[in-house]
Amino acid sequence: METGTLVRNELAPLLDRLIVQLEDEGKLTYRAHFTRIRRRLISAHNDWELARPIIDLSAANAMGFEFSNTAHALVTRILNKSNGLIREIDGIEQIQH
Repeated sequence: METGTLVRNELAPLLDRLIVQLEDEGKLTYRAHFTRIRRRLISAHNDWELARPIIDLSAANAMGFEFSNTAHALVTRILNKSNGLIREIDGIEQIQH
């Protein structure tokens, strides 16, 4: 399976759920951050374009985002999935913030 398709299939549904959750909670800045990541993920055409949204996923921790229990569980699941996927993408090293 193509890397981009694999990453989108694994992460996009979780990001969709997180975006809806953040909107329901009124966390619009957080929602905007993850919407931008999702948009970049969907529009990526190669492994290098996939690197940016995957790396940006960990930025929420560095930005000091505080999540509800539900949103935190989704973010944790997304980060765990992205950690596994990044190992499958040749030549892209994970950057943890």
